[in-house]
Amino acid sequence: MDTPSPARSRRGRFTAIALRIARKTLWMLLVLWGITLISFWVIHLAPGSPTDMETTLNPLAGEAARQRLEALYGLDRPLYVQYADWLLRLLHFDFGNSMSADARPVLDKILERLPLTVAMNAVSLALVLLIAIPIGILSACRQNSLLDRGVTVLVFLGFAMPSFWLALLLMLFFGIDLQWLPISGLTSMDYASLSPWGKFRDLASHLALPILVYTVGGLAGMSRYMRACMLEVLRQDYILTAKAKGLPSGLIIRRHALRNALLPVITLLG
Repeated sequence: MDTPSPARSRRGRFTAIALRIARKTLWMLLVLWGITLISFWVIHLAPGSPTDMETTLNPLAGEAARQRLEALYGLDRPLYVQYADWLLRLLHFDFGNSMSADARPVLDKILERLPLTVAMNAVSLALVLLIAIPIGILSACRQNSLLDRGVTVLVFLGFAMPSFWLALLLMLFFGIDLQWLPISGLTSMDYASLSPWGKFRDLASHLALPILVYTVGGLAGMSRYMRACMLEVLRQDYILTAKAKGLPSGLIIRRHALRNALLPVITLLG
């Protein structure tokens, strides 16, 4: 019986890896195509038409004007033709022009706000990790204690609290009642005349409320996930062995339990 050569074995492994990558890529493309199809279909299920914004509030716009606008935007064509044209433009990153007063390209508006959005989400994610991981560890190490039950109640409140409702409450309390934080805009009117530290404080005060809302929304789920991972690790045999050897509980948590409990959290972040 012939033994396969190392070169043939390597080619076989490379072929298997290439086929797996191709299957994953094809499946990802199918999922993305399904997302576009469902999104396009759901948008067209909504009542009304994009032309209503330009004709309903204009007393001089009649049915003829509505039909001209529909022909201009391609809304008078069959739905599958509209979808094909929309998907083709989407692949070319052509999102059309905004229907607001400035009529700017939608892509320009997205790129204009994207850096700030990414920065706010990055800061919020960092805060979530800094707060949720210690909370999850404490809840797992003190399972069924008063601390664990109190955190559980707060977490469920965080799950049940709509973010827009929380944002309105925070704006009312910190922005209107206490007048500590601004509730609109990104900077103040005198931002250009401030010192570098003053500019930083002004920007931070304007971003404090949105980041706080982002953080509260992600804190609940991440802390419960960290607690569940920590509890699962603490029940493992090697943790029980370490306790039986008399190692300090703090050392066991830091060097043995925490490292393994963080692996699913890192996967979730990815």
